[in-house]
Amino acid sequence: PPDRLEQLAAWWTSPEGIALWGREGAGVEDWLSRCFGYHAALFGLQPALFAERCAMPDPRSGEAGVCRPWTSGIRIPHQFILGPREGDVRGLFEALPLAAESVDLVLMHHVLEYALDPHQVLREADRVLLPEGHLLLMTFNPVGPWGLRGLIQAGRRAPWYGHRLGRKRLHDWLGLLGYDVQAEAWAGHGCLRHFNRTGASQVEQLGARFLPRLGMTHLLLARKRVSMPAPIRHR
Repeated sequence: PPDRLEQLAAWWTSPEGIALWGREGAGVEDWLSRCFGYHAALFGLQPALFAERCAMPDPRSGEAGVCRPWTSGIRIPHQFILGPREGDVRGLFEALPLAAESVDLVLMHHVLEYALDPHQVLREADRVLLPEGHLLLMTFNPVGPWGLRGLIQAGRRAPWYGHRLGRKRLHDWLGLLGYDVQAEAWAGHGCLRHFNRTGASQVEQLGARFLPRLGMTHLLLARKRVSMPAPIRHR
């Protein structure tokens, strides 16, 4: 519903949302530098997060009015933002207005949790992705303190409106579609507020080292396998 999308967009501009955005970026920065090709599709319900001149402050510098979109680290030259209401291309994630096998990277920023049919969204992403292309998923982690908070407040306020998609389910879906998981991480350990930058960084490092799977966001990078034709048997 439109009102929920507006509330979700407002949450990403809150101190919690800005802090998590920065930690997600730090978690995938190295992955993005290893993805090559010609076309990258960035899927999101808040396309402003991907914009080069985003109005949000930079979570790393803390300076108001300054933004460092971590998607600027993508080495693929042509990037476009796709969303249902805003973006360079507008369309439904369940029925993408893109040609088959036309992009080298699909990045989904918290799309699957809010889709009516998340498996169909993955099938559409698979359709438009080239063989050997990369799929980068970001979803809220249903495990740990953040997941427990989402379970208590499910459906009542942003960002806890969506599906609870666990790691095993995502792995199963990707396996069925023919993907190899290349990297996996979690971001957002500890509280997103009430810490100065030094304290937040220390908590993030300790959580990532000792309790990695309790992070707020699950990050996953997968690669599409090349479909090999079945050999012809001569009789």
